[in-house]
Amino acid sequence: MEASITLKSLAKKYNNDVILADLSIGIENNSNHALIGQNGSGKSTIIKILVGLIEKDAGMAYINGKDISTRQDETRMVTGYMPQHTDLDNDMTVLDNLLVFGTLYGVSNSQAKKHILKFSDIFNYKHKLLESPKHLPIGILRTIQFTRALIHNPGILLLDEPTSGMDPQNKIKVWNLLDTLAIDKTILFTTQDFNEAEKFADRISILHQGDIRMDGSLDKLIGVTK
Repeated sequence: MEASITLKSLAKKYNNDVILADLSIGIENNSNHALIGQNGSGKSTIIKILVGLIEKDAGMAYINGKDISTRQDETRMVTGYMPQHTDLDNDMTVLDNLLVFGTLYGVSNSQAKKHILKFSDIFNYKHKLLESPKHLPIGILRTIQFTRALIHNPGILLLDEPTSGMDPQNKIKVWNLLDTLAIDKTILFTTQDFNEAEKFADRISILHQGDIRMDGSLDKLIGVTK
């Protein structure tokens, strides 16, 4: 199957700590792929390299066959990113946070508002749209960030611990939506929760000390560990 994301011999160090060590993997088109591992295993670093937030030290990374180092504007436009930590602008309303992001990706205000109203209704934060994010609970902020990642209808979703901080009801809503979206999108998400990976991923990659130790479908991984 054709790969939407390809990593070849990817390496990254912070100070003297090796975060990624000669890591290679392909993420199939229209698949739901989980990166699982403990804190410091390199999960978030992979996502941040793909969205251009940090630079790799060595290796190559491609999105839809395009080198992220030389064609970053093109690859950025086809990806939706949800960071692990909240990063909304507290000097703007929730609505303006989302509208500005839509504008950056070429989405008209009218289309963005339709999208925002749909998802704010699903996640029950419509009554918060004209408020600042400053005093909103973490669970609501996470659903707003999820909305933001989808606002330009990207073909590839890069989600870093997407349900972290959410209540059980909204977690279910997120995964139900992702199940629906996975029909025509490539979804790469990180998690420390093997149960989430087991339920929602077509393929699981287990990271340890910057490299992939096991990789494959759940059935394959169970067979390896028996």
